[in-house]
Amino acid sequence: MSHFYLPVNWNENPVTAPESLKHHLRVRRIRADQIFQVFNGQGLVANAQIIPESSDKSILLSLTNIRSDMSREAPYDLILIQGLAANEKMDWIIEKSVELGVKKIIPVQMERSIVRLDDKKAEKKLAHWEQIIVSSCEQCDRSVIPQIESSQTLKHFLAQWDNSSNDLLKIYLSPTADVKLVSILKRAPGQGLMIMIGPEGGFSPEEDALIAEKGFIGASLGQRILRTETAGTVAMSAVHALWGQF
Repeated sequence: MSHFYLPVNWNENPVTAPESLKHHLRVRRIRADQIFQVFNGQGLVANAQIIPESSDKSILLSLTNIRSDMSREAPYDLILIQGLAANEKMDWIIEKSVELGVKKIIPVQMERSIVRLDDKKAEKKLAHWEQIIVSSCEQCDRSVIPQIESSQTLKHFLAQWDNSSNDLLKIYLSPTADVKLVSILKRAPGQGLMIMIGPEGGFSPEEDALIAEKGFIGASLGQRILRTETAGTVAMSAVHALWGQF
């Protein structure tokens, strides 16, 4: 069954389909006699059907069987702090992170980040990334829209970081770390994870030291050095495999 994001007030029934959903309905050629699924991004899903009296300009939807469905959400928090990567790579990272159940994404500009965003570019990028997240949720049937923050510098992120603010396991991936990620995950099953990954060139020595000072544990993914767009998907897959989601 098709699965679409419907960010409107569900207490008003029938509801008017927003432009983004109208586009999907036209492309998929969904008719008034067909039932499809919608979600509100906060855990609610419903069956939807186009009301026959709708027009091309205003498509009305009838919602039935409204219910909570968190079945595709991980039982633990998974937060990705991603070193800002170049354009298509960053898009790919965000898309796959959503498919792998990430709860929040924090893009961070680091010394070796190729991309540099001023305020105007950062605002446009955020809107672009939010759309990728929505599309990924529609593709993988998630009912909760993950959060994504505006890009920020590593110093800004660490300056506001409170090491005692939560109970999440805090890891940063480093090919020079003595401990493997798998070993750490086995000792803390289901605790929840905040994982930091560097950009294309990795962390600088200064960044490595600053991150460690804030209580993040250095971990490696093994003998091979992975690309920034590969490291996150491998790490999150390992988390789910070891903590029982796969």
